[in-house]
Amino acid sequence: MTFKNTVLTVFGGVGYGDLKLEKRQKIKTDYGDVSYSVFQTKKSSEIIFISRHQGKHHVPPHEINFCALIMAARKIGAPVLSLNSVGLMRPVLLTNKKDKGDGNEFVGFDNFSKYPFFIPNDFIDFTKNRVNTFYNHQTVHTDMSDPYCLFVRNLLKKVLSDKNISFSEGIYLCTEGPRFETKAEIQMFSNFADVVGMTGVPEVVLAKEAGLCYASLCVMTNPAAGLSQNTLTSDELKIGVNQTQNEVFSILFELADLFSEIHSEKLSLKSERLEKCKCKEASSGGRL
Repeated sequence: MTFKNTVLTVFGGVGYGDLKLEKRQKIKTDYGDVSYSVFQTKKSSEIIFISRHQGKHHVPPHEINFCALIMAARKIGAPVLSLNSVGLMRPVLLTNKKDKGDGNEFVGFDNFSKYPFFIPNDFIDFTKNRVNTFYNHQTVHTDMSDPYCLFVRNLLKKVLSDKNISFSEGIYLCTEGPRFETKAEIQMFSNFADVVGMTGVPEVVLAKEAGLCYASLCVMTNPAAGLSQNTLTSDELKIGVNQTQNEVFSILFELADLFSEIHSEKLSLKSERLEKCKCKEASSGGRL
């Protein structure tokens, strides 16, 4: 298959691997085969959907073949939006507040389900045993000053604002898994980051090394360990993802339509004040 009509590649996490997606196809990479499905947009463009946990069984986060996923996305050649489920570690400032009169300016442990969408603008890596680079046999210092593509992030924020969907932004911290974090770990992590998850790294790093335009849309599914009276279980993740799934797909298709308009030059980037990125050049200046 050629990907000339593909405008967006999507990585889906927990809950998205259970979708009954038709016409599964495979991309061969040097790191293994990657299965994907195709969605058609209203503008006759395509979204490629890749389940991150693909396999006969749900692949645990520390065993995901991130290198294969990123190489598949590179072959596709479209911008990437990653879907991640996260736990909230500390209150975060609410952007584009849709309820103007309720006085809430922060998303906290009591109202996160009302404002579940979170867009990372930076990350901290607490993974331990994952393959986190393509450059094992040469020295390449990839620039990570803007780990998430400014262009894709701004388009994503435009979609959310146009749809009157409130969201927050901040720092994503990734742990190794598959266990949940301890209360002491969350207490420490919350000094440095806003949300915690298990799948954002090394995905974002490899995407930057591969020169991809990559951003993430997170769904806050629960307060992190020790921040609520309830025992943390995987059911909370599934429930949180299921409750937002229809809205997420609506966002994806709107985002894809924007990329279609950009490709056809119907959307003026200058008029929208969308900041261009330097993702393709991230590794070029760091080679020794």
